[in-house]
Amino acid sequence: MGNRITLNKSRLGQWLHYHLLEKKLNTGFGYLFLIGISILISYITATIDVKAGPAAVALVAVILLFVVVMNNPYFGFYFLIIYTSFIPLFGRLMTFTQPLGILLEVVTYVTFLSILLKYDLKKNIDLRFWSNPISMGMYILLAYYLIELFNPEMKSQLGWFSFFRKQISYYVFYYMCYCLLDSRQRIIYFIRFMIAFTSVLSLYAIKQQWFGYAGFELRSIGTGSGLSLLLQAGLLRKFSVFTDPATSGMLFASIFTLCIILFIRTSNKIEKFWLGLAGLINLLGYSYSGTRTATLMIAAGILLYCIATLYERRTIIFLMISVLSFIGLMVIPYENAVTNRIKSTFQGTKDASASVRDYNRHEVQPYIQEHPFGGGIFTCGFEGPKYNKGHYLENLQPDSGYLKTLAEQGAFGLALLLIFYFIVMRHGLHYFFRVRDPEIKNYYIGLLIMMFTLLVAQYAQMAITQYPVVFYFYATMVIFIKLADFDKTVQPLKPKTQI
Repeated sequence: MGNRITLNKSRLGQWLHYHLLEKKLNTGFGYLFLIGISILISYITATIDVKAGPAAVALVAVILLFVVVMNNPYFGFYFLIIYTSFIPLFGRLMTFTQPLGILLEVVTYVTFLSILLKYDLKKNIDLRFWSNPISMGMYILLAYYLIELFNPEMKSQLGWFSFFRKQISYYVFYYMCYCLLDSRQRIIYFIRFMIAFTSVLSLYAIKQQWFGYAGFELRSIGTGSGLSLLLQAGLLRKFSVFTDPATSGMLFASIFTLCIILFIRTSNKIEKFWLGLAGLINLLGYSYSGTRTATLMIAAGILLYCIATLYERRTIIFLMISVLSFIGLMVIPYENAVTNRIKSTFQGTKDASASVRDYNRHEVQPYIQEHPFGGGIFTCGFEGPKYNKGHYLENLQPDSGYLKTLAEQGAFGLALLLIFYFIVMRHGLHYFFRVRDPEIKNYYIGLLIMMFTLLVAQYAQMAITQYPVVFYFYATMVIFIKLADFDKTVQPLKPKTQI
């Protein structure tokens, strides 16, 4: 009897495999199944609730997504980056609130589970993954976050839990990157995907500038404070698919620096063409965002690149062109809203909101100095009133990622974070000077400058915690660790020992 049950299960599995995976429902059964599902969804929508039909379609789509991710974790990996970028756009399109962020975490852990179940991917986790300086820095930060749970200044641990859960998901993504980016070809493919995908998002910002916002975007902006925040000195700032112009401007500026560095260093003419085109697209997208922080990012990135490669003749030429372009921008008689916004970065002008933020920062300085471990996780910014209502820092709007860390985690937390960033940057710079393969060397310096621009942006904005920037950041850390392995002239720092 047991054999009969096993045989039946085997036949059922073969039948399902044939119809679902081999033929992909392109059979008589598949047609009947899809027709039946369509009739059922239509009936539910007409007789029960108008939202039931879309909900049923979404449920089926999610189930199919999970099946695909379990079968192909690379799909889940790239889906995460694409999906997180479009979450704000989906929010504007929908007329009712949906927990879009839940799918992000679910797909993250489903992809993680898919990797754990595939030995050929899981075996990439070697001794160096656990013991390299970047991973060690992450462990120390996670340990400090655990200590912050007991910060007596917090009025609620719910905010800490929300913060720590997100940090764990970042670490899981770091693990996934280490497993999936396991060859030179896959690392280069990811870098090219990063450039191409961001360029597509920048094209949408260009569309908004040239042809105007869509109707649903105008409705989400409104005519009150939302419009006044976007309208700066005659420029209606563009945000692409993101929540605000600052997020889009910082992302496009960082990718522009990556493109321009790879452009001047590569000798492949076809690659030069595409990098030049992508760089121009991201430059326009950043300029239409009106984000002055992004302008400083580009200037700081170019400066660090020139310092790091000053011994190269092409760097001298690039530096001269950059200086002449800057002087031309500042003195050119032609003006418009976009160029005026860029030039205001170097003119020291401040809007009213910036003055208010500076005043608030000075007001909380005594409190910060008296609390070396900070006021507690998520006690300021927009999370303050949500999780710690009545806290002294509740109304502080830090904007700066460093100030937020200082206020919430104290001087100790900020010091640990800065040391971690230093370790990451040192790792990339060390391998840039160590590798000999020209292509690998170019990617190291390009990604290093891209990451540096994001660290600069953290001074004035919450840059690194935004999607998809945070995914790019963690993937770049993995690339810093692994890319040198594929330079045949250089041996890894430590032998890869599988555990």
